[in-house]
Amino acid sequence: MKYLTYVILVFLAVSCGKSNENAVTYFGGLIINPKSSFVLFLKEEKVMDTLWLDKNNRFLKKIPVLDEGFYTFKHGTEFQYIYLEPSDSVLVRLNTWDFDKSLVFSGRGSVKNEFLINLFLHNEKEERMMYHYFDLNEKDFQAKIDSLSKARFAIYNDFFEYEGVVSKGFEKFTAIAIQFPLFRLKEFYPYYHNLEGFSEVSDTFYNFRKGINLNEENLVSFYPYQNYVVSYLYNISYQLKEKDSTKNDITVNILNAVNEHIKAEGFKNILLKRILVSDFLKSRSTCHINEEALSIFLGNCTNKEYLEQVNNLVKDFNYIPLNKPFRDFDIVSYNNVPLKIKEVINNKNAVIYFWSSDYMSSDYLVSRIRFLEQRHPDLLFIGINMNTSPQDLTTASNLKLPHINNQYILSTGSYAHNYLSSKYPRTIIIDDAGIVKNKFTNLDSKYLHSELNKLK
Repeated sequence: MKYLTYVILVFLAVSCGKSNENAVTYFGGLIINPKSSFVLFLKEEKVMDTLWLDKNNRFLKKIPVLDEGFYTFKHGTEFQYIYLEPSDSVLVRLNTWDFDKSLVFSGRGSVKNEFLINLFLHNEKEERMMYHYFDLNEKDFQAKIDSLSKARFAIYNDFFEYEGVVSKGFEKFTAIAIQFPLFRLKEFYPYYHNLEGFSEVSDTFYNFRKGINLNEENLVSFYPYQNYVVSYLYNISYQLKEKDSTKNDITVNILNAVNEHIKAEGFKNILLKRILVSDFLKSRSTCHINEEALSIFLGNCTNKEYLEQVNNLVKDFNYIPLNKPFRDFDIVSYNNVPLKIKEVINNKNAVIYFWSSDYMSSDYLVSRIRFLEQRHPDLLFIGINMNTSPQDLTTASNLKLPHINNQYILSTGSYAHNYLSSKYPRTIIIDDAGIVKNKFTNLDSKYLHSELNKLK
């Protein structure tokens, strides 16, 4: 029985290739070193189905009716795109230790997806390389962009010559995957070319913008498209700052630019939330609420879920007073031993990080905490997993971080739930007198080391 699922998958891949009569589509595969017991199948950032792994870490989804287009599958914190057409039968095989680079497709519809994953990896490598060329003058930088574009379309043309007839939808999707990362680099150029100020460019530098629709609703969850649109909005926001000294808040500028240029309601909501939350989480040593930006978001976002999440984030931020005693709360060890957080802190300088696998991979978190512990050996780092409860210690034990001490979960009635309602990870810094010195920061904040050094 060990290989039965695999045999079924291969049979489906072959049999579906013989007939399009019922247009049934299959998606399945094998996850090596799984991070969880399921794979999420999404369309336009909405979960369509949860695909559970069997005892051999395989999964299979039968889709009786499917609209052609790109979908997303997610496992742990990693995700990748897959392009599906009716009657496709695509199987994936991947190792979570190297998610994208280990990904292999097979079955009907696999060739186009192999082409896309190789294109994404190639784009990523080239984009890192292009950052070295921002100091070139405009003419030479444009020549680099043109050279990359020519090379990519040569590969693109070879693929279509080999594959033969492909759908118009796939042609459009591939063209965006090729061109938009290059367009994004051009939006970056004026900012990175001269770090002392925004560089002027010729009138023809942005000619490519004439052919771009900023409101392609069916592409809003496709990152090459979404990232380009955000880069464009940041570009025009920086230009506004350069031209008008009263417009010096980039976050406010870009939120206003979203309202002006993005008419697709769903896309507008996504961007408003993404920009506001990013500003809150990344801007300062202590996360800071930009009241003007918050007002713009609340006045223009129509997504009730996003509104609730941001309001909860504001409430969470305000719940803990700065430079006041930290209130005790209940925790549970992974051995199901109830404790108080102050028992663990025990009058030490402490860093309490509330983490969630929804926002940060366990591999990154392990690496980050081990680095911080080495850099600050005199501080106590305490990890609290927000995803679990004592009623599900089997799942919780699977989420325990290896090689890191002082890890706990919250009890159901723990006081800490009062300031974790938004579900965003947060880090709280407490001195040896039990006083809150930083009530909301992040483990990956570039200001974290300076904040930790204040405790010494």
